[in-house]
Amino acid sequence: MPPTNALIFGAGGVGCVYGYIMHKGGARITAVCRTNYPAVKERGILIHSQIFGTCRYHPTAVQTAAEAAQHGPFDYIIVASKAFRETPALIRDAVTPGHTTVVLAQNGIGIEEEYARLYPSNPIVSGVVYLPVTQTEPGVVAMAALERFEIGTYPANASAKAKQAVQRLSEIWTAGGATAPVLDDVQPLRWLKVAINAAWNPTTALTLCDDANYLRSSSTSEKTVVRIMQEVGLVATAAGYPDAITDETIAKDLERPRARLETGGKEPSMLTDVRENRPIEVEAILGNILRIGKKHGVTELPYLELLYTLASARDYELRRPETWKPISFAVSKSNVQQNGQS
Repeated sequence: MPPTNALIFGAGGVGCVYGYIMHKGGARITAVCRTNYPAVKERGILIHSQIFGTCRYHPTAVQTAAEAAQHGPFDYIIVASKAFRETPALIRDAVTPGHTTVVLAQNGIGIEEEYARLYPSNPIVSGVVYLPVTQTEPGVVAMAALERFEIGTYPANASAKAKQAVQRLSEIWTAGGATAPVLDDVQPLRWLKVAINAAWNPTTALTLCDDANYLRSSSTSEKTVVRIMQEVGLVATAAGYPDAITDETIAKDLERPRARLETGGKEPSMLTDVRENRPIEVEAILGNILRIGKKHGVTELPYLELLYTLASARDYELRRPETWKPISFAVSKSNVQQNGQS
């Protein structure tokens, strides 16, 4: 049997590590790189991991899916880029209809629908990522001691072909020394992860505080996190997942940032993006929750609506689209005269 041929779309921190895991599991790896393309092409990817140690591998580096297609057909495309609205269409040139399994290693809820619409004959695998990792310089990644990729087909009742593809992916992960349990339905875990992301990503990005310093900042900070996660739980329940987010799961999640109060906080990805002046995943993490809530008649979500409004404005400033207008300091002569100024 020929080796599995895989494309990593988005060679940031997560993509670099997932490429290494699949490489170690016996797959042939091509990676779509952006700012780190020259470094990866010349030196490969260097990973400093508390699990894998220090290791280097050399994927075939390309800059676009169209360029990647020359190294296909691909058995798997691991989409590890940010979950923006335009992302699903960007992999089109590398997808072989009826063959390529599209694997979503992305944040957010409801992100699978556009992939399923664009690639109706391809298996879709939805994944929940737990991987604290940072690209410290182009092609160099630091990874902490946590690695878990919870995966399942989309939809849960997908074809036997899709079920086989997700099982094979789990086997490659295991062969690579990593963890990828297969779930009959991954959506409850997606709802839990998006509740965590909705609570911590925008609050830290908007305040420029890491999670521990955010908790230290006021007596109401933790209560706000709880209320945000509870609102996500209301939407998850209405969508058919009443056990995804409970008081118990919220309390368990809070144990981690509380534990960092005495040691040092964690910087969620959205805060990193704001610090680096990069667009943030507002729609995937917040907007889709509100849309799903509206679809199911859950409209009283004041904390989520406020976060969505403020995070959208922050993202608008980061993107500076054509509709952005700079502040004008010009004062007309008539206005000066009317105000009695000289």
